[in-house]
Amino acid sequence: MKELYENAEVQKIEHEFKQLTSHPYLKEYIEEAGIEYDYILFMMELLSDSSLSADAQREQILSALLVQAAFITHEKVETGSQEVLLDKKPRQLTVLAGDFFSSLYHSMLDRDVHAKVIPVFSDAIQKINEEKMSLHFCENESEEVLLSRMALVEGAFLNNIASFYQKPETGSLAETFFLLKRLVHERKPKETYDLSAPAESIHAFLEGGRERLGPWPAQSVEKWLTRHIARLQKELYQKLHTTTSVKNELLFSVLTTWSRDFIKAEMK
Repeated sequence: MKELYENAEVQKIEHEFKQLTSHPYLKEYIEEAGIEYDYILFMMELLSDSSLSADAQREQILSALLVQAAFITHEKVETGSQEVLLDKKPRQLTVLAGDFFSSLYHSMLDRDVHAKVIPVFSDAIQKINEEKMSLHFCENESEEVLLSRMALVEGAFLNNIASFYQKPETGSLAETFFLLKRLVHERKPKETYDLSAPAESIHAFLEGGRERLGPWPAQSVEKWLTRHIARLQKELYQKLHTTTSVKNELLFSVLTTWSRDFIKAEMK
């Protein structure tokens, strides 16, 4: 799907992101920060009608990418293999890398033109951290609470920004899409030592505890994930075609691609 993102503005933002996050010492010990192309497309969609200049829009998009990079990097500390967890230096540098991205985010928004959106970013970060903590401790008394918590972690950032720019339907679309992406990611087979907080929560809710035997995912978990992936694909398709007007053609193409299994099922 990489070809879907071959767009001049997307590539310019990617280039600037890599320049910002490049650090030779960190690069020697930890993975390079990944870029979330779909965040770029959603941010481009949300900012398309704003009064911000092209440069200011790019700065807000880069800030959102840095927040996402910080979240992903800190998550790597929690989900590393046993060997990585026992090796203190990469672990400590991964924590520092996450803090490094956070500091870059603050410096990016340190301009008067972005003053009004800073509380929006901060509120979303606080919400996400609170819900991630609840996922970490598997505090989910029902399936609805678990899914709602995961949806907030995956989509609260863009949802908050969408509300600020008065595009709540696009925020709702982003929440569905990124929850779908998370469930697809968690369904992939992996070692039992490197489960994310959402995966741990799913397992604990379905299996009645944290203890895991055998490869991931367990049969019950895979069935649960597959069922909700299908539901979210249908929901994504319906939102995309009935309630939300997406102007960005690249974003529309990406979202349609992610809902393709639902489309195939409807055609049978």
